[in-house]
Amino acid sequence: MDGLNAAQVQASRQANGTNKLSRGKRVSIVRKFFTNFNDPMLKILLVALAINCIFIFRSDSLLETIGIAAAILIAVIVSTLSEQSSSKAFEKLQLVASHINVRVTREGKTMEIPIEDVVVGDIVHLFVGDKIPADGKIIKGQIEVDQSLINGESKEVQKKAVSGDEGFVYSGTVVTSGEATMRVTHVGDQTFYGKMAAELQIEQPKSPLKVKLEHLAKLISIIGYIGAVMVAGAYLCNALLLNGETFSLQHAIHAGTLIVSVIVMAVPEGLPMMITVVLASNMKHMLRDNVLVRKLNGIETAGSMNILFTDKTGTLTQGKLEVAQVITDDPVLLATILRFNNSAKIIESGRAVGGNFTDRILMEYSHGQPVQNVEVKEQTPFNSTVKYMKTVLTDGRTLLKGAPEVILAMSTGDHTKIKAQIADLTRKAFRLIACAVQQNTGSGVTLAGLVAIRDNVRPEAIIACDKMRSAGIQVVMITGDAKETAVAVARETKILKDEQVLTSAELAKLSDAEVRKILPNLRVVARALPSDKSRLVGIAQSLGLVAGMTGDGVNDAPALKSADVGFSMGSGTEVAKEAGDIVIMDDNIASVGNATSYGRTIFKSIRKFLIFKLTINFVAMSISIVAPFLGVGMPITVLQMLWINIVMDTLAGIAYGGERPHPSYMSESPKRRNEPIVNRYMWGQILYATLFISGLSLWFLMSSYVQQVLRIHGGLYAMTAFFAFFMFINIFNSFNSRTHSINLVSSMKLNKPFVFIMSIVTAAQVLLIFFGGDVFRTQPLLIKHFMVAIVLASMILPIDMLRKLFLQWKYGKHLSNT
Repeated sequence: MDGLNAAQVQASRQANGTNKLSRGKRVSIVRKFFTNFNDPMLKILLVALAINCIFIFRSDSLLETIGIAAAILIAVIVSTLSEQSSSKAFEKLQLVASHINVRVTREGKTMEIPIEDVVVGDIVHLFVGDKIPADGKIIKGQIEVDQSLINGESKEVQKKAVSGDEGFVYSGTVVTSGEATMRVTHVGDQTFYGKMAAELQIEQPKSPLKVKLEHLAKLISIIGYIGAVMVAGAYLCNALLLNGETFSLQHAIHAGTLIVSVIVMAVPEGLPMMITVVLASNMKHMLRDNVLVRKLNGIETAGSMNILFTDKTGTLTQGKLEVAQVITDDPVLLATILRFNNSAKIIESGRAVGGNFTDRILMEYSHGQPVQNVEVKEQTPFNSTVKYMKTVLTDGRTLLKGAPEVILAMSTGDHTKIKAQIADLTRKAFRLIACAVQQNTGSGVTLAGLVAIRDNVRPEAIIACDKMRSAGIQVVMITGDAKETAVAVARETKILKDEQVLTSAELAKLSDAEVRKILPNLRVVARALPSDKSRLVGIAQSLGLVAGMTGDGVNDAPALKSADVGFSMGSGTEVAKEAGDIVIMDDNIASVGNATSYGRTIFKSIRKFLIFKLTINFVAMSISIVAPFLGVGMPITVLQMLWINIVMDTLAGIAYGGERPHPSYMSESPKRRNEPIVNRYMWGQILYATLFISGLSLWFLMSSYVQQVLRIHGGLYAMTAFFAFFMFINIFNSFNSRTHSINLVSSMKLNKPFVFIMSIVTAAQVLLIFFGGDVFRTQPLLIKHFMVAIVLASMILPIDMLRKLFLQWKYGKHLSNT
């Protein structure tokens, strides 16, 4: 077999393509930029911008127009750059997978080439540990292959030079024992792996956060539009009907100005940017916890998850078989049998090479044990017909190793006790190997011991599953393994107690309506097919659940894509990583729990920010509607509000986003998919603060103190004092919004930067007051008047404490604002 020559390689590549998967169409940064304008909050701002553009000729309209446009552009740019950064991190992860070399024969010479250079017709040499580079036929030798990435089953499959599936190997699978030579028949997109990747054109459902924000945007837009129409209508009625003025262009301009002002006051312009900043900043923290976020919304969605469909192998378990227990009266003899009655012969750096997968495990175990000094005379490999392996030593003894039922049948003595132990270990999903020795030909066979092998459950998986259960998340294990093995692992991880267990065949007999009824009680699906995963995700979503899915193989990709949040494993296939939202770098379900905790923390941070932000906006809108009818004019200008929304809100967003996960968050129930992002508690706090601040603001504007003391220095001076009061009362209120506790510094150690960032916000506002000038309608204040504004603003602190005391008295100490 000389293999292909250079001309044949080139011809094959032109005819059949390269051994690279065609990646889905990449969304350019320009397209991402324009797509981000679809944010529901930004759409309201775009309406305000359009109205303002109509009156661009007005003297102060240009600055307002620039301000609104800047608010929109900053939010869109930050979101676009964050998504682009996430994409680059993922591309680096994928790049590692392409740096694999393959041994091929070309022009009579064996050489190593990059996996992407393999073409149809290449002769590829396969050895233990190799990842098969393409689909093809075995033409020489015999190997065992781990096909779990394709079919989800952990059982190894034998491949040899025969016709049919037994002689066909698939791209992405791994050689676990033996050596063979294959001829490549399909590469790249034409492989089974590639075709599965091409089918991943599933439209993902909207994230829970996006659904909640859309509902909030509709509500705010209605409030803003109604408020805008009311104030414009009231102005026109007052001017035209009560004052008898004749309608003119000036009336239309002023009405348009009022409409823009109220809309800008109502909309939290900083919210889209705040959410992006919070998600992006937490993405870096999560990476340190082995969680790589591919899609920003995946973080928050993980926090809303209330059902998780998880793999077994490598996620709940360690992903590798090892000796977990031995039963013997003679450990030296047992170790001798395991080492010398073994097809694996060489230890390199503590690792066995050669032989089959089981023998390598036993060799590695015996390598650290004391053994007898013996020499091998002859050896008979394991045979699936007789189910044991035999080695004859030079001292005349024969070592036996194989299936317990076979070895026990050969052995003499009472096996009642060992049979009971075998039955117990089998129920716990251990794979058992019996060892025996025959002293010489013709003598009886003596049982030497029993070795129990298993893919052990990760210790942290038990804790992680318990935390998820406490968090109200239903964990359902879906595995290709047998029912007995699946049940044993599910019981050990505490996923399963007395709930329901189904096999794929049993699941297939049930209608979707029947599965909906039993899903709340379902904990295990054994012998699962890839289609079972996608079906269960769809059924869970039809019940209004936020479904998560873990997976690492090509067969998992459709379910990862269709789930609300897909957790792909770092050691998994590129197709699975492409389909998922979050990559779990250490393949550990505990890291899935970490992602959930971060998601819940972020959602709480967003809610805290919304209490803070909506209070500011509703107060600004309220006084902007009422004040003109009291002869005050516009208490807050559009540019002042845009400054607050862009600068103050961005910094405040970072401050709230700095909250770290608290253990108590994982003892709360998940939020419903359709649960409003602003709940009753939040509306109560927002309206309570809005009424108090609005009332105090109107008193400030209309009081005799303002008229007699502040306005002596001029109207601009008085409005500057009011702006200082307005900003500081909202800065103080940021501490109220951060916690439902009366202790305003509660859990501050989990967000140490909060005070520092809010100090920067305060400093920025002070600078604006003293140096804002005509652009921001401010002038320097006397220190005594500045302090009056601060003292009045601080009243929000005791006032909100009264609210909290009342609610704690009425509902108890376990009141939560989120």
